This record gives sequence, structure tokens and C-alpha cells, in this order.
Amino acid sequence: MQQPRPPSATRPGMRSIGGTSLPMPIPGQPGTVTAQRALANNQHPFGVSSGIRRGAGWSGRTAASGRIGAQAPAGTSSASGAKGVGGAPVAKTSAASAALPTVAPPAGASSSSSSSSISSSSSGGGGAATATATKPVSARDASGGNSPPASPADVAIPVTAGNGQVPGTTARGPSSPVSFDKAMAAKINAARELARRLAEEKQAAKAALDKGPDAESKRAAELASAEAAAQAAKADALVRALRRAETNRDTLQRLRVENEALRELLLEVAVDKEAARARMEQVISSLSDQGLAERTKAAVSGGLVPPPMSAAEVLSRPGTLPQPRPVDAVPAKSPDTSAAASVEAQLVAASAHVAETISPSKAPAAEPAPKVAEDVQLVAEMRSVLQQKAPLETSEDTIKQVVKKAEQSGSAAAPEASAAATAVVEELHLVLEGPQAVQAAAPAPPVAAGAPPPAAMAPPAVEVAPPAPAVPEGPPPVPEPTLAQLQALAYKAITSNQLTFTWPEGGGLVGRPVRIYYNRTRGPLPPSKRLQLKAGFNKWEEIVEVNMELARELPPGGGNEWWVVSLELPSDLFRLDYVIMDGVSGSVDNNGYRDYQLRLVDAPTEDEVMAARAEAYRRFDEERRKLIEEEEKRSWRLVESKALDAAAAARVEFRRRRDSELLEAARQVVADRRKADITAVPAADKVPGVYVWCGGPPRPGQRCFLAYNKVHGNAGGGLMHANSVRVHLGYDGWWNKITQTTDLGPLTQEQLSAHSLSSSGGLQWYGAWIDVPYSAAVLNFVFSDRDQRNWDNNGQRDYHTVVSGAHSGDELVEMLHGAMKRDSADSDKEVEDRAALRAVRKVEAKGLTMRKRREVVHEFLYTVPVSPRAGQAVDVYYRPDATMLRGRPEIWLRATWNRMGPAACNAAGGALRPVMARLEPCLPGGLGFFKARVQVPPEAGGMDLSFSDADSTSGGFVDDNGGLDYHIPVEGSATPRRSLNIVHVAVEMAPIAKVGGMGDVVTALGRAVQEQGHDLSVIVPKYDCINYKLVDSLVQENGFNWGGTFVRVWRGFVEGLPTIFLEPENGMFWVGCIYGRNNDAQRFGFFCGAALQYLKNTGRQYDILHCHDWQSAPIAWGDLGAAKTVFTIHNLSYGADLIGRAMQACNVATTVSPTYAREIAGHPSVASHLDKLYGVLNGIDQDIWDPSEDPCLPMHYSAENVAAGKEAARRLLRQRLNLAQSDVPVVGCVTRLVAQKGIHLIKHAAWRTLERGGQFVLLGSAPDGRVQGEFNALRDQLARAYPDRAALVFTYDEPLSHLIYAGSDMFLVPSMFEPCGLTQMIAMRYGTIPVVRKTGGLVDTVFDVDHDEDRARVQGMETNGFSFEGTDFAGMDYALNRALSCWYSDKSLWHSLRRRAMMQDWSWNSPALDYLELYYKALKS
Repeated sequence: MQQPRPPSATRPGMRSIGGTSLPMPIPGQPGTVTAQRALANNQHPFGVSSGIRRGAGWSGRTAASGRIGAQAPAGTSSASGAKGVGGAPVAKTSAASAALPTVAPPAGASSSSSSSSISSSSSGGGGAATATATKPVSARDASGGNSPPASPADVAIPVTAGNGQVPGTTARGPSSPVSFDKAMAAKINAARELARRLAEEKQAAKAALDKGPDAESKRAAELASAEAAAQAAKADALVRALRRAETNRDTLQRLRVENEALRELLLEVAVDKEAARARMEQVISSLSDQGLAERTKAAVSGGLVPPPMSAAEVLSRPGTLPQPRPVDAVPAKSPDTSAAASVEAQLVAASAHVAETISPSKAPAAEPAPKVAEDVQLVAEMRSVLQQKAPLETSEDTIKQVVKKAEQSGSAAAPEASAAATAVVEELHLVLEGPQAVQAAAPAPPVAAGAPPPAAMAPPAVEVAPPAPAVPEGPPPVPEPTLAQLQALAYKAITSNQLTFTWPEGGGLVGRPVRIYYNRTRGPLPPSKRLQLKAGFNKWEEIVEVNMELARELPPGGGNEWWVVSLELPSDLFRLDYVIMDGVSGSVDNNGYRDYQLRLVDAPTEDEVMAARAEAYRRFDEERRKLIEEEEKRSWRLVESKALDAAAAARVEFRRRRDSELLEAARQVVADRRKADITAVPAADKVPGVYVWCGGPPRPGQRCFLAYNKVHGNAGGGLMHANSVRVHLGYDGWWNKITQTTDLGPLTQEQLSAHSLSSSGGLQWYGAWIDVPYSAAVLNFVFSDRDQRNWDNNGQRDYHTVVSGAHSGDELVEMLHGAMKRDSADSDKEVEDRAALRAVRKVEAKGLTMRKRREVVHEFLYTVPVSPRAGQAVDVYYRPDATMLRGRPEIWLRATWNRMGPAACNAAGGALRPVMARLEPCLPGGLGFFKARVQVPPEAGGMDLSFSDADSTSGGFVDDNGGLDYHIPVEGSATPRRSLNIVHVAVEMAPIAKVGGMGDVVTALGRAVQEQGHDLSVIVPKYDCINYKLVDSLVQENGFNWGGTFVRVWRGFVEGLPTIFLEPENGMFWVGCIYGRNNDAQRFGFFCGAALQYLKNTGRQYDILHCHDWQSAPIAWGDLGAAKTVFTIHNLSYGADLIGRAMQACNVATTVSPTYAREIAGHPSVASHLDKLYGVLNGIDQDIWDPSEDPCLPMHYSAENVAAGKEAARRLLRQRLNLAQSDVPVVGCVTRLVAQKGIHLIKHAAWRTLERGGQFVLLGSAPDGRVQGEFNALRDQLARAYPDRAALVFTYDEPLSHLIYAGSDMFLVPSMFEPCGLTQMIAMRYGTIPVVRKTGGLVDTVFDVDHDEDRARVQGMETNGFSFEGTDFAGMDYALNRALSCWYSDKSLWHSLRRRAMMQDWSWNSPALDYLELYYKALKS
């Protein structure tokens, strides 16, 4: 479901699942000001934690150790918080996102980023600035020094692959909640920065109103905000570009494989020149990139040389190193300078070599091997020079620069290059430091969180030092400054025109408190009694507002007024920015739009922090997915249980229905047999001298002896001259015609005596034993000779005998019923099994639909427990960076209950009142999921959630699922769920009164909503052209007067839906048709008024009245009572005025596809009401369109045997239409021949198909005689040119349409406009590939094989057809030719297309849920 709104207003896709939260107090303690960070306060239920351990430092540098979010030592506030001096309240904002990490260095390598930042301040001038965008300053750019490499055991940072993925994890797509890439980090950072800047600009603008306009400041603020907006746009564009590049992963993977083959080939070249040349030709011929092949040939033809060794290989080789080459032309250098130059050259060469080898963007160029060999020689020479014991201090800067170069050259694209570089540096480090370095390089035990940093490195001692005394836990406290120190720092700041200084002087130490002093009088802020410092941790990921106090040690005077605040710096802090605000006027000092930045000492680098966060995110997401998967397994077990129950119910229902059918058939048979006149005919068990039933009257089911005298009557009647006698016997008025024919033989004297018969008087008796039918009431019989030339039929009156003890009619019904059941048992068992299987598939399809919808929502919203229970607390997890709230500084949740809406919940009071709660980050940095806890009321049956960036939804950004809210079912509610009472008012209803797609929608949507447990009925006119055999239990109820006539009311069931028929006695609907009268608008207007009057007469309370198109549009502005209206536009080409009025009056409007909603958004009838309009894609009735059950097909099939099933259908289709049985593609088309359907393209497609060797089949008719004449002429032309390859049928033939859907290979839908379209979905249901024009619902259902992979992926679909734009023949040819070529040349792709098309769900399962969401939205409007 989609609304035709700007992307910022709503996200594509229907959201139906959500989460919930409790109000959570802002952390803090009385008497202190603490800004707790998210990790310390929000412990995720999975126990996720993250950590960074700093390795042993270099000389002159200490290292911090601790866990992110670790507790501060006793006597201090949290190590990850902000502490105020005077205990004033603190307001904290957790930003929505943080910068995501780049590729982390491999184990053994180190980032070159420093842990400190430059503290910047403005001059004394500058106005009260608004917030503005600052250009991001990376930790590397702001560093005061470079970090050394740490040993693998000293840095607990996950090693990431070249794509930023943590090894050992499964790669996910770009929508993954924990996909870490720099572009997305920049995008989120830019959004957060822009939001903060605009907020501060608004705050300062309000303050500026009090002191008059300041054009210069206003202009500067506007420019700053514009810059922030531009940065956000650039970041967004970069993300889109990277997402497009993501689609080339398969190509890049192939290039990597080919590059690896080239590397192996170069090794072979070095060993055996001749053998390698043959291998070379084989590899080059297999390359997909021609440029790569040419470069490879050039590289090999230039000379076969031994493969180059990397620097790490040279240094790790046993034995002596090669002697350094003489350097003649190079001036003599000092050992240190030469060492630095050589090592740097080798590192660059090694990095370039590895990076070029595995580069995903291009094939490796043929690099001259001698150059690498020379670099290897330089490394050997460098090692020889360094073995001269050069002082470590003189080499430290050189080694740092080498590491930095290695990281910049290799680590971002090739972790192998970085690893090689690190190996060289560590080896050189060991050479410089001697044997003592071996012990230092050994893995160090983990340092506990909060432990003090190690002392500065001292020169190695010869003797083993005694054990060090125990060190107390936590970092050492910051010493209190003396008055003289503070006065000196203040004097230094004043004389250097600085507004701030800090204690400690050198900058803040992470994990410990820092004091920031600010000189108000020399800054731009006005005199104030309340100053606040707004601090942004790690590029404003988290924002803390802390009240400042006047510095008592530095009393005001001399034009100075110093304020101070104390902050606890978190252990994972790599950057801190801040501004000073006047809490009274709102003015801001943001350092001339640059913000102030605190210099940090011994802080972790940004890459280290992000690497640790990446690991934490990975673990978090792993546990999250595990939790959701377990719940999905539980849910699927419930689905399977429901499916089994449905199968059992289907069997019971089939048996009941079948038994009823057979019983009714038996009763009908008995009624036909036991007519009143069968016993009225003259009947006797004997006629003297003619026949006699010996032994008495015949009895049912017994053998009785019948004797017949062939010589009887006057003049020797009967069969006097016949040489043989035969009896023909039936029963019950010859009901079953003749059932027995028996020859009678002459009786002997003994037989005559036995049966008391006399032969006197010339009588000639013949006789035989006769089986009396068990169910007979009257026997009917005649006699003939054996040749059946002579007959005795009692003068055309036949002979009749009543069966003694014949069964009654009810007994006979019971007997016949039992016999019928026995006879049909085998066939009924097969049908019963199919009914049970169909019921199982139906339940499973609904379960899959719900799971798919949950999967979409779970990417940004879920709860723990996943299925909440009434009366218990639930944790709501929400991911703002995947929604419109990305980058917002605060995230708030509002929860209401039972789809009542805020107003109704407030009116209900008690536990059902709405809940507002602030969400806090689950992990440090504000990325990923945020969490809040909500107490679910015992009366709640469902939670309705919306999210915003403020504690009020009256302003700001709101994510409420496009006005629908997110809904989560609640189990165990004390209040049963109330079902909706919905009435459809329409003039069409399938299958009884169907002209277009409206009738299908009314019936199928009604059934789908009814299956969800809601009361649904339909009101339609009682046309005289309805097939009332399709209406069950039709009865007349009563009537009422309306519009000057009496309206009769009839009630029945159509496809299981309660249906009301209104029949006015004025004859408006006794016209033999649905449409086509000149007074259609008058007729349907009368019907709408009568329908409203009927609803009023019932006295019932209806929730929703759903009206359709212009025909029932007047319902929307009629007398509705308390009911709400939903109006559906099926086709805006008709009745625009009525549609416009209905759009104005209705509560919610829909149309039949998202694309059609966008296409009509500019129509005058719709444009001013877009806030009401939603596009909901229609579905098809999969019970009717089911190839596994379709009685019109010669063979039932599914996706598993689609090839055999379609082949059987194709043979029958060709046989019926007299087409050649050839192995060529069949293109089918079933449509009305009107201009909307693209009839000019249909004609062209017929010729194009035949020209390409295919067969073309068309079923349809044209209401316009001229158009029909054109197609008649086309049929004749095709018949002459291609007599056995084209068939055009101009009639309505439902079975033939099913056969075309199944027997065609391609299905043509080249509509000029198509609000939804059903034929393309039906075709795919039968495994036929659609070829469509891109318009309306065709866009939403057909995804082009060559162009729509990304669009299909976003919709959770796969490509399934071919499409084109434009209305000319070239566009048609573009799509049709590609489809035909695929059929001819790529059968594997074609078979996979057929299978995936059949497996896609085009049922009403999901659209019905969308409509239910809209019904609830209408109720709240």
C-alpha cells in the first residue's frame, strides 16, 4: 500500500507490525549532574557488550585501557557520563546515529589516527551565533601525533574484510540493520548535524527578536545551514551511488577469481617458461575482460621473470639476506634518513602489489617485476643499516610515518597489504630495540576496565625488576588545580584572546573528569544568570546540556567573568565538540560557527571505536535475529497446527457437502421413480391364460418364476406362431428402461404340475426365473420372439405387476444414497484429499504473507518478547536510521491500544491511556536500535505505535506509518477483539453480475476480509439478468418505500458472502443489462439512496461503508449515521465529477495499485485530497485461478511440474485452435478490444510473433463495430499468411481463456493505461511470462528481467517478465524480442522464470490486511 506522497512523508510499502515502550526517567542522581550514556543505562536483554583494549604504548606515551561504558572509579560519576559542578539539572539528547567505521586495521596493525583533538576557540568578537554546519574534522586530521602499531594480543578489535564486514559473519544486503559503511555513516552524521544546526538557528533567531535584527548574523546562520544541507545531500548521493555499485558484486567476484588465476600463472611463468606459455594462452582465452587479457599478454611478452617477493616474505626467509645493491648515483644519506626512505618505498610497493592483485574495481596491471625486486633489495639494505643499532628515539617518527603510509595505501582496499606492512615494521622494531623487545612484544594480559594506564616506557633494564606494588582499580584521579595555576591559565587565555581554557591544561583525559572554563564577558553572550554548555560526544552522536556555574576561584572583575563546568569523559570518546548557550535568551556562542573542540589526551581513535562498535552491532544483530527466528518458528508451528485443523475441517466439510449432494440426488431419483401414476395402471400378479407369477406376487430382491402362455386371446393371439419367447422387464414405469431380457423355455409336464398350470385347451406355457429388482415397486414387462419381430405388449398397454412388500420412498432414498456413496467412494477420496491440501496451502499462504510483512517491519521495529502478553511489560526496539527519523537528536514513542486512537484511549482512561516514552540507544554511538519499556494494560489486545523526535506529535518529524500506526498483536487480553461490521455497496459482484474488475474486487476482497473474522455483507441491485443459480438460500424478506416506489428486499449468499438485493418495483433494474441505458446515473443514484435507507431501517450500527467508483459514490456524502466511508477508485476515466465529490466527503480513499495512485495524483478530482488516497494492489482469486485444480486443463500442475503441465495444455490448445504441433513459442492475449488495451500494439505484436517463428492466440471482442471489423480483417490476413500459426477468437469462452493462460509461453498486455490489471497476474499464476507496457498496476506486478532487479529486491520480489515504455512499435518490439530470444536461446533462464512467476503470491491475503488497516484509520478520522 502506498500513498502518492513525497518520499519524506511516507515510506513505500505497507507497515503492519510495530513495537511499544514505557516512560523512562532521564538518568541522574540527586546532587550531581550526570549525563549517562546509552550503553551504561540501556542493557540489552541479549547481554551485548563491546570493548576496546589499548595496547602497550610507545615511548613518551601512555595508553588507556577499559571497556566502553565502564563504570567510573568509586567516588566519581559514571566514566561514560557528564558531571555538572553545582548539581544543576542536565538535559541529554542521544542522536539517532553515529559515523560508521571504515575498514578496521588487521590484527597487528594500528590506525594512524591520533586520540586527541585540537581545542579551538574564537576571538573575543563574534555575534550570538545560530547553529551552523561545520565541515567534519576526522580524528586523523585533528590529531597531534600518530599512534603506533600494537601487537595482535594488545588490541581487541575485530579484523574486518575489505568490504567492512566482520569475518565469520554472513554478508547481508544494503538494508541490513548493521551494515557498516563509511558512506552511510557520513549520511547519518550529515542528517544529525543539519538537524542540530537548524534547531540552534531557530533558537538563536528567537533570541534575536528580543535585541533587534542582525542582518550579518542572520546571513551567516543561513549560509551555515545551507552548507549543512548541502553536506547532507552529498552524503545521500554517495550512499545511492554505492548502492548502485552493490549490484555489480557478481562481476567483481568474477574479476577477483580471474585475477587470482593470473597470479598463479605468473608463478608458473617463473618456474617453467615454455610450459607457462601454453597455460597463459588457456587462461587469457577464459578472461571476460578484453582489456585485462591484452594487458596480461603485454606483461608476459615483456619477459619472464621470477615472481616478486613481498617485504614480509623477504624478512621472514631463513638464512642470510641478499646483499644490498651498490648505490652509485644516490648521494650519501645518514642511516636514519636512508632507512626511512627505503622502508617507506618498500611499504608502498608491497601495498600496491597486494592491492592491485585483489582490487575489485579493475584488473591488475602488469607491473614490472624488476621494480619490486629492487624494492626487496632496498628492504634488505634497510635491515642491514638498521642492524647497526640505531637509537630507537631517532627512528620512532620514521616508523610512525611508515605505518601511516601503509594504512593509507593498503588497508582500505587490501587487508593483506596492511598486514605485510605491519610485519615489516614490527620486525624493524625488534631489530632496533634488541632482545628486550621480544618480551615487550609478547601478548599482554587483558587490562581490566577502569585500570590505570601503564607508565611511560623506560629503557630496558639488564636485571629483572622486582614486582610492582598493587595499583588501585580505575584511572588515577585528576589533581585539583591550585589558585595560582588557574590564575595563570586564565591570564594566558586572556592575553592570547581565547575565551576558554581547560583543566588539566593539556586537554581532557578519557575516562576522567575535565573542567572547562569560559569567559562570558569577552564573548558574544549577553549578561546572564544561567549559562549552559552543550557538549557533543563523538561528532555529536550524543548531546549533553550541562548547567555552568560562576568560577569561585576566579571572581568577576577586570572585564572578565569566568564560568566553569565539569564533565566526565567517556572511555570511548574520540572527539568532543561543544557550544555555550544562554539559558535565558537562547543565544549561542558556537565559536563563529565552528564550534569549540576539546583536545583529548590518550583517547582511542575513531576507527578503533567504530571497530569495537561493529563487533557489538554484529553480536546484537545476531542475537536479535536469533530471537526473531525462534519466535517465527513458534509462529510457524501455530500456522502448521492451523493448517492441519483446516485440512480436517475441509475434509469434514467436503464429506458433509458431498453427502448432502448424494442424498439430494437420491431423493430426486426416488421422486422421479415413484410418481403417483405408476401405481394407477392396471396391475396383477396373474392374468388367467396369459401369464402368472408362480408362487405368488413377486417380492423385492427375490427370484420369482414367471410363466407365459404364448397362445392366448381370441383368434389365437399372443405369440402363437413364434418358435421362441423372450420377456423384457423394467420397473417403476420403465424408469430405468429395460433392465432385464430373459428367454423363456417351454415347460415340461412335470414343471406344469409343479406350478399348478394346465395345458388343456391348447395352452403352450413358457417360463423362466426372474430376478426382481430390490428397489422396484411395480414391474413392467412385455413379450417377444427371440428375433423381436413379433411382440405381445398387451395391446400397447404393457403388463404390470405390483411388487409385494416394496420399499417405501424414504427407504428407497436411503438405499440409493448408500449405493451412490459406495459407487463414488474412490473418486470422492481423491477429491477430498485435494480439498484438504488446498486448505493447507491457503493457511500456509496466509502465514507466509504475515511472516513477510513481519520481516519487513522487524528490520526497524520489534519487541521483546516478540509476542507481548497483556498485563506484562514489553521492551520496544526501534531503529530510527532506517526510517524518516534518521539523524534526529531525540526519539520518542507513543503507544495507544486496541486501535482506538489517542482520543478514544484518553476517554477510556485508566490503564488504556496513551503512553509517551523516550527511547534510549541500545549500543554506544546512537546507531541501530533504540529501546524503551512499556507496560501493557490487561485490557489491551493490540499495541498501536508511532514515533517522533519530540515528546509531542503536534510538530516535528513523525513516523506513524503514513497515518496508519504500527500494530503489534497482544496475547492474553482480558477484552475480546471487536470485529468490524463492514458493508460494500456496489453495482457489480462476481460471478453473478460482473462486467469489469470491480465485481472481482467486491467479492474477493469481501471474502478475504471475512476470513479475518469480520462481519461483511454486500448490497447490490436485483438485476433481472443475474444468474440466480449462483445465489444460495435466496429468500425475500420485506420491503420499504423509497423514491416514490416500493423496494423489495431479498437476502442470499454469493460465494459465502451475505448479499442483500434491492429490487424497486419501478423497474429500474428490469432492463436486461447492468450498463448501457441512457439513465445509468439516475438508476444508480436511486440505488444508493435506497441502500442508505435500508441500512437505516435495520437499526444496526455499521462501522464501514465501502463504496466503489462513480456508480456508488453518492454513498460517501449520504446520511451515514456514525459509520465511516471508504471510497475506491477503479477507473478515473468515467464519472470524474462524482468521484471528486466522493473524494471530498469520504474518510479514506483507495485506488487499485500504487502506481495508478501516483498517475492520477494530479487529476483535479483527486489532487486536493491526496492525504486520503492510498494505492492498494488488487489480488486474484486463487481458488478460481489455480492450475493445480483447474477443471479446464488436461493436466493439473504446480511449480514443481510446470513444464509437463504447460506442455499438455499447449497441445490441447493447438488441437482446439487447429495450430501446428511445433516446438515454437506461443504468445497469448485475452482482452477486450478497446483503445485502452493498446489494440494497435496487439496487431503489431501478432505480426512480430509470427515473423519470429512463433504462434499467436487472441481471445476477445470489440464493442465498437469498426474495431471489430479491423480485427476480422486481421484474422483473415493472418490465416492466409500463416494458416496454422495464428488463431483469433472473437467470443466469450471461459474454458478457452483458462487454456490460453496455461498453454501460452508469453502473455501480452500492452495497455495504454491500466489501473491494476488482473490478466498479467493470472498468467503468472499459470507459469506464463508477461510482456507488458509500464503503466499502472502493470508496473507494480511485472519486474523486467533486465532492468528491474533493484526495484524487485526493494519490494521483496524477483524479476518475472519483460516490459517496455512508450506507445510505439519500437517499444513493443524491444520487450517482445527479448522475451522470444530468451525462449529460443536461454531455456534455463526461461524455466526459472516460469517457476518463480508461479511461486509469487498474487492473492488477496496481503491486500486484505492493507484494507483492514485503512478501515481502522477511517474509524479514527
